[in-house]
Amino acid sequence: MAQHGFLPRMQAYFFDLDGCIYHGDRLSAGVVPLLDRLRQQGLSYVFLTNNSRLGAAEIGSRLEAMGLTVPDDRILPVTDIAGKYLRDKYGKLSVKTIGSDSLARNIAEAGHTPIAWDAPGADVVIVGRDTEFHYNKLQRIAADIGHGSRLIATNPDRYHPGQFGERVPETGSLLAAIEAVTGKTAECIGKPEPYMFEQAMQLCGAAPDSCVMVGDNLETDIRGSRQAGLRSVWITNGSAPGPAAEGGAEVLESRSSAAGFAPSGPARPDVVVNDMEELYQLVMQG
Repeated sequence: MAQHGFLPRMQAYFFDLDGCIYHGDRLSAGVVPLLDRLRQQGLSYVFLTNNSRLGAAEIGSRLEAMGLTVPDDRILPVTDIAGKYLRDKYGKLSVKTIGSDSLARNIAEAGHTPIAWDAPGADVVIVGRDTEFHYNKLQRIAADIGHGSRLIATNPDRYHPGQFGERVPETGSLLAAIEAVTGKTAECIGKPEPYMFEQAMQLCGAAPDSCVMVGDNLETDIRGSRQAGLRSVWITNGSAPGPAAEGGAEVLESRSSAAGFAPSGPARPDVVVNDMEELYQLVMQG
């Protein structure tokens, strides 16, 4: 059977956003007809994103401006699940949010007590992509962690691709400084950890073996989906070393390391394609 022979059996498709559905403010070719095809077949899809700055409604508006209309309940950013994650695992907490207003709002709406970044102490310091991060915040966070605050990050990504392929600093780049100062390793919420995948499967009412994750990030999308028991499609954006599903694990590990990640086993996708247009053609063949 062809490598992509499992695709017709999938009940739910999970898509990453940055570098997959869009690049900057430009939709990827093939996205609109692919989603139309899935809808025609009665299949579920959800956008899973480690974007920790925007909520589902904000992302939906951004997609609308690009020409893609998606219901808010089909968009699952780490921004919108962070507060629930903390409550599910630890109960209600005092939380210092280092990140966007949307992330802070979600934390508060989940019933946690917000603490200003420059105030002393909190049960948890949660770190997202903070575009106003600075030295004094780093020093204050280090003091909080030193006094017992738990360090939690929305996601480990060190950067995401911009519209022209440039590297846009992400949560992980800030987290690297915090971990270097404190000597602590953060607990992460988003991909590759299982929580986001589990939330998406519950949303779709689907089991792991009937779901496929489509993404461009080996460490978060591909490794995370593999660990959660899902199938996966790697979107290489033209940089593929060859068909990874036929034994390219060593090359993939090297590529994962070069991106600044610490490999913890093969991040081997089931299918490798150059772009979303190529995936659309595979789905049409099925």
